[in-house]
Amino acid sequence: MGRFIIVWLIFGIRSVVDAALVGIVKLNTCAVTLFRWLLRYISTPLLLIVSYTLCRLGVIGRNYRNRTKVATQNYQCLMDKPGRIDTAWIAVRRYILEEGATWGQNRQIMSQIEACTHKLNQIVEPLHEQQVPVILAPLHMVSDVLATIVGAGTSPKNATVIVSSSAEQTKFDDTARILGGINLSYCSIHQEDKSLAKNLMTLMTETASGQKNMIIFPDITPDYTIHTGEGINNKLACRLFNRPAKLHSGVVRLSKVISAQVVFYNLYCKNGIQINIYPPVHATDIAKQLPIIIEKTIRDYPNDWLLWHSHSLYFINH
Repeated sequence: MGRFIIVWLIFGIRSVVDAALVGIVKLNTCAVTLFRWLLRYISTPLLLIVSYTLCRLGVIGRNYRNRTKVATQNYQCLMDKPGRIDTAWIAVRRYILEEGATWGQNRQIMSQIEACTHKLNQIVEPLHEQQVPVILAPLHMVSDVLATIVGAGTSPKNATVIVSSSAEQTKFDDTARILGGINLSYCSIHQEDKSLAKNLMTLMTETASGQKNMIIFPDITPDYTIHTGEGINNKLACRLFNRPAKLHSGVVRLSKVISAQVVFYNLYCKNGIQINIYPPVHATDIAKQLPIIIEKTIRDYPNDWLLWHSHSLYFINH
């Protein structure tokens, strides 16, 4: 009986996770229901161990082989040391944790996220009490969805996240956000210029008045925004990993406009989901601190970063 359960668990995970990673939208309803049932009732460490083993054996995540090659080369080049970035495992783990935090309602995952939110709120709430506008700046570590859930749960429990068009707004709709326990709206940088300007003005007004927090990912690579109206010219020249680099300057510009304090943070996985929080940074210091924080975080948590597979990273030539 025990062997049957293990085999059933393995093939249940494989059928759903591998299909989801390939990008199949209309998955078998029974398979999805089964996987979410597993997330709700099966031990999270056991589920992750089984999934990791399947990744290492090449049973799931085969379509990530080329990404792993690019990511590994980027890692070895920037870190100047041997090592391997397993993008398949990073993607599988991300999928499991995101499903568990929303549709799966996994108590262990939700409890860990709640603990991260509580720690972050200990930094954010005093700023609001001092009537200081707050911009939350999570890095792309472990899961951008979970990082957003954590940020949206802090005082005043109302947030708007600035996203690219590739963000999974459809998958994580209003129902998923309710299950995740957050009051969150989106502002896409790829919308029409006039709409973007209008929405950003509204967002900045609400953030400046303390009605909500703005969430922006500061480590987004410039190639995500190169085709937007504002993305071509708005890059911050700096140095990363002892190389000339360019970062997206959104967090620098927006924080200056409303004189906000920026709270950088990142999630990482070590005996569950944990959070690393940097001291609040004043708007006037963002340009200096941004590359330092991004490089330090990537060096400290290389196996949690989601963007290793990007070909140009921050070293784009236009």
